[in-house]
Amino acid sequence: MSFNHKKTTKSSIVFLLPSLGGGGSERVFLNLCKQIDKSKFNVILCLLAKKGEFVSFLENETGFEVHDLGVSRVRYAILPIVKYVRKTKPDILFSTLGHLNALLGAISFIFPSKVKLVARESNMISKVNHHGITILFYKLFYKNFDRIVVQSSDMETDLKRIVQNLGPNQIVKINNPVDFNTVFELKESCEQLLPTGKINLISVGSLTHQKGYDMLLDSFSKFRNKDNYHLTILGDGELKNKLKAHAIKLDLSANISFKGFQDNPYQFMAQADLFISSSRFEGFPNVVLETLMCDTPVVANNYKGGINEIIETSIYGEIIDITDSIEFEKVCENLTSIELPPKTLSNMVKERFGIEKITIEFENLFSLLLTE
Repeated sequence: MSFNHKKTTKSSIVFLLPSLGGGGSERVFLNLCKQIDKSKFNVILCLLAKKGEFVSFLENETGFEVHDLGVSRVRYAILPIVKYVRKTKPDILFSTLGHLNALLGAISFIFPSKVKLVARESNMISKVNHHGITILFYKLFYKNFDRIVVQSSDMETDLKRIVQNLGPNQIVKINNPVDFNTVFELKESCEQLLPTGKINLISVGSLTHQKGYDMLLDSFSKFRNKDNYHLTILGDGELKNKLKAHAIKLDLSANISFKGFQDNPYQFMAQADLFISSSRFEGFPNVVLETLMCDTPVVANNYKGGINEIIETSIYGEIIDITDSIEFEKVCENLTSIELPPKTLSNMVKERFGIEKITIEFENLFSLLLTE
């Protein structure tokens, strides 16, 4: 008796990133690379340059391959990307960050026809300070992607307004995931990281115009009882020196600490009383999910980009106009007077946005693409 054994091969997915800078998109891609079912998919993380704050996270990582193209800027990446894709012929090429997506859409005709192209938008296109040529690339070439993943309904509306020639099923909304186990492992600390005897406010993000720290400082400086509070900001960026100088000008030196980028922000989040998300806009603020995983409620500015899909009830916190200092202080007072049972917030967030749930949504998307 003889048997015919049909040889099966796993589908390959290349996750393409400019680098491993310390942003939300990079963290999402790292989490997905780790979590995706390796019995179904062969996962490769391809970096234009293997650099950035999250490179250390690759140490001892054996679940997926990492490839470094060794390119300093996206504009120089066309030939290395094309050569790599033609050589490896992945089933799916999955990229994120707008300028990289715009480039891939423009050169998509060069890739082998069997390669499915998926772009993950990371922000509100209309709000990001893109060059005119980038917006033109969106309008002309985004139709070339097989799927475009957005994280929120606001992002979907924004994308459709700018790119008007997309197919009815071309955009897929998948919320960002949060890695429950990693946050829980890292959030415990034996050290007191925040001031004692204060109501501790914390914010985490790049020190850029988007994150609205100038508005936060202005509003916080007007608190009637600001000496009862201490604000800690984690992150680095182009406005670091300007924001520090502004804090001094507002006489906030005793009320605020700039701690720079932290490999482990969760220890700070877990010790804080409230997290402040002061952004002018977002795509889908992963850092809000992460702080809720630390059971710290959130006060968020009323910005476009998914915050209303996270803070859907007052249990999670409040959405306000962050520039209204009277309302801001009142909300802080109210939220810090509420005591929730342990793990209330983290359990709710895990159920809605846990990495296992969101990864399955991505796996289903990839499997569907491979049948088309």
